[in-house]
Amino acid sequence: MKFTLLRVVAVLSLVCVAQGQESARQLARVLAEKGLLNGKELAAVEHADAEEAVRMLSAMLYEKGILTRSEIARVGIPGAPTGSGDVKLVPATMTAASAGPVPWITPAQQAVAPAKTGGPTASAPPVTAASKFPVQIYGTAVFNAFYNSTGANIEDIPLTATKRGTDPYANSGMTARQSRFGLRYQGPELFGAKVSGVAEIDMLGGKAALGNGVSFDLVRLRLAYGRMDWKNASIEAGQDWTVFSPLNPTSFASYAIPAMSASGNPWIRSPQFRVELHSDTNKATRILFQVAALDPNIGDNNTTTVVDARVAGIGERGRGPAVESRLALISKIGDRDMTLGLSSHYNRGDNVGTLAGLTATRPVDAWGVNVDYTLPLSKYFNLTGEAFTGRALGLYSVSSGQSVLPPGTPGEHGVGARGGWAQAQVNFTPKWQWNLVYGIEEMEQSNLRTGDRGKNQTYMTNVMYKLSPHITWALEWRRFLTDYRNQQALNAIGNHVNLAIAYVF
Repeated sequence: MKFTLLRVVAVLSLVCVAQGQESARQLARVLAEKGLLNGKELAAVEHADAEEAVRMLSAMLYEKGILTRSEIARVGIPGAPTGSGDVKLVPATMTAASAGPVPWITPAQQAVAPAKTGGPTASAPPVTAASKFPVQIYGTAVFNAFYNSTGANIEDIPLTATKRGTDPYANSGMTARQSRFGLRYQGPELFGAKVSGVAEIDMLGGKAALGNGVSFDLVRLRLAYGRMDWKNASIEAGQDWTVFSPLNPTSFASYAIPAMSASGNPWIRSPQFRVELHSDTNKATRILFQVAALDPNIGDNNTTTVVDARVAGIGERGRGPAVESRLALISKIGDRDMTLGLSSHYNRGDNVGTLAGLTATRPVDAWGVNVDYTLPLSKYFNLTGEAFTGRALGLYSVSSGQSVLPPGTPGEHGVGARGGWAQAQVNFTPKWQWNLVYGIEEMEQSNLRTGDRGKNQTYMTNVMYKLSPHITWALEWRRFLTDYRNQQALNAIGNHVNLAIAYVF
């Protein structure tokens, strides 16, 4: 009787929810109080618009066995399951490890301090496997049309300008290779923990070696990990964003390579084993502590062709894993989260080369310290950013390509660097958003050779229009200034204009 009564109440409530977003939020809170929704599910509904909230609630209640297909069909919810079959409808929620900065849902609104995503995402209906295996298909198809005023290191996702005079030609093009696709697994409880996992790819793995292979994009692994989440602890193993330097600016022009890369934004996804401890997520102020052992790569892989073998590099010769940690304070400001985090990275390596015909070895201590913050000053305005200092952080795109120089040079023990980025985000309406970002990275000049890149700055602004819950248009302008040590005449300035259209599913 109690089960049937809950069904009737839920169906009647869903009809009321269709009247507005506030009704959906109130219903979600009532269901949470009765133990029918958990904290993450409640947060997801509260941050959705009215139509999306109704759909999400129906999916959650169907998944829990409270609503049937016929009952959902009577409510007339778009995208809800109808008819027969074994399709398993998985709620459209995100774990802390896969969540990140989202347009119209700011980084500070996530239930846990956000992880890097490489760019914005948006809510979309779950696409699931045609079986009872609880896996959800998701992704974002991204089209980019771009124009560059001068040569850059990467044509469609430029980070630095080439030396003045070496490539003075403007260029333009179109690509879809920043699209990404993934599978999200939501499993049963094991040893009292919720089991989940993610596998995600994009098309930034390179170009086919053909005359017309410029658009034959190769697959690149982004994420591949499994998690176990208890009430106050989690463990994770696989390839994921690192806990060091966890945030990214918002951009669809830099969706596959995070914006401000090489301009103050250290980032990487790396194989790791991670442990997380956190206080009760229902508290207004809570603490998150993360520690991880990672693959020891330092970022000195300079292979220019595709190979099927992995050769030991500087970090691997250190004969031990890299170690990272992060401590974050998370506090509520209204219904949004303010976060302040401090993270660190350390890795030991050996730099091997030849001097005067003899093999020379130089120790390398790769390290970094990073501060990150998200400040939701109002529902219309948010500040986000990071600041770092460190040495030999080439794996994180810091002093990329020159983070550890050959034995016998000033940077043989690693090149020191410092920098950071800051983003101001304005949400004019639920459909319009404006972002303004500045980033800078400056290398330790005494560690560099003449002609090495000494400083890189990027100014970026973009406007995003949410055409529908699943389609976003974005127009972005970026200006990057690259300085070279003792070669001021070769310092270069580049401009990049990008039109992006993203479809989230």
